[in-house]
Amino acid sequence: MKAKQSKTPRALATGTKLTCADNTGARVVQIVSVFGYHGVRRRQPKMGLGDIATVTVKKGTPDMRKKLVRAVVIRAKKEMRRPNGMRVSFDDNAVVVVDEKNEPKGTEIKGPVAREVAERFPKLGSMATIIV
Repeated sequence: MKAKQSKTPRALATGTKLTCADNTGARVVQIVSVFGYHGVRRRQPKMGLGDIATVTVKKGTPDMRKKLVRAVVIRAKKEMRRPNGMRVSFDDNAVVVVDEKNEPKGTEIKGPVAREVAERFPKLGSMATIIV
């Protein structure tokens, strides 16, 4: 995992429900905690594109439901400004379930993946059909 190349807005707080964009069996997940977040007392942990979080599966196959898994945010509705001045936003907030080595558990990703995420996680970039 590489460091982030651009500053992404942290628009997704704990408790946010997201769609799962891979074929692991999870469909809707909810953020429980954010990896590497060091905030202020009583401030909600937040995350943005390319961040890793612990999520719980709310909807999906019976063997995936009610499990805590790690996930990486690949799409966010919040508009993000790239260093070249271009602004990028997506239609939905989406994650991909990963293992302890930050490699995807599924074999395919539905929908586009942000370029910042593809650069930070090469395996996700190689699985993606569209990189925006």
